[in-house]
Amino acid sequence: MPFSVRILRLFGTLLLGVCALGVAGITWAYLIEPNLLFVRKVDYRVPQWNGRGKPVKVVIAGDLHLMPTAFDEVRALRYVRRIMQLQPDLILLVGDYARGASRNASMSPAAAARLLRGLAAPCGVFAIQGNHDFTFGWNNWRKELTRAGITVLEDQSALVTFKDGRQLQLSGMLDTSRNSKKRLPKRQSPDIPHFLLSHRPEADHMLSHGDADIVISGHTHGGQIRLPFNLLWFEASPEHAQPYTYPWHISGGNTYLITKGLGTSTLPLRFNCPPEIYLLELH
Repeated sequence: MPFSVRILRLFGTLLLGVCALGVAGITWAYLIEPNLLFVRKVDYRVPQWNGRGKPVKVVIAGDLHLMPTAFDEVRALRYVRRIMQLQPDLILLVGDYARGASRNASMSPAAAARLLRGLAAPCGVFAIQGNHDFTFGWNNWRKELTRAGITVLEDQSALVTFKDGRQLQLSGMLDTSRNSKKRLPKRQSPDIPHFLLSHRPEADHMLSHGDADIVISGHTHGGQIRLPFNLLWFEASPEHAQPYTYPWHISGGNTYLITKGLGTSTLPLRFNCPPEIYLLELH
């Protein structure tokens, strides 16, 4: 067999292998990985509690991006069921219940809230606004989430008291207030831990050291598509110059806990970045 023919055959075999690998990768990223669900356990020692009391379990979920399909109804109920299996003391939803910018692309607030009604925790379920949640109007989302028993925080704080008397100041920001330091909820006391919910983690310019113990965010989707060696990732937070680290990120001297979220945006794909919820244990 001539050498040139062998080279052509080798090249053809390699090309077929690359094509097969590409098809397999797209199939995984479209059909399989977006439908996985991981629970990531993270721990945080609350300085103000000095190690007192039993651990407090906080579940954090964000970026559901629900579409108006029967499949997404099943998906939402699966998330609710898995969260409740963890028996959380507190549930935090960090925005983006809607998907896309049109009503045809997103589940309605009433339908989504009906599915989320199954969420319950002894110390409450709290939610904030995401940047996609202007589909159908944010007022409608707020109204329906409230009807479902979820407390919506809009540039305001709630004082959460646990069974043993320990307290936590929980604050939530509107996504529309992310550039207004005047709207940032103030810390009530240095003796009470302060957790700030901000859908987008780009709050560096607003926060001074000590304003909050932790900023809890979503929005980035963890890159959503992450090829090995960082050859490619789709980062849903272009305002931030450097890639985020997960689950913990330090920026401007402040500590961020950033979830990769549950749904997809722009591209209906996830690769090397499966959907997740956090089980945050406070000690």
